[in-house]
Amino acid sequence: MIYSQYLRIESKAGGVFATRRDIIRAARTMLSDYGKSLQARNNRHGWIRDALEYHRQAIHVYRLYSN
Repeated sequence: MIYSQYLRIESKAGGVFATRRDIIRAARTMLSDYGKSLQARNNRHGWIRDALEYHRQAIHVYRLYSN
């Protein structure tokens, strides 16, 4: 996943304070019918894992600089 995709997902989910579930739901709204199909399951799960990793890093950076 490219970072700009993650930023679009994060915006749809409600920002840095969105839950993991919100991130997953927002990511699924961006997928095509094929992307939601069983044939694309492994690729979809990897893509969502990438988004969740970017989200974890964003939360870490926010906490690091908010103090």
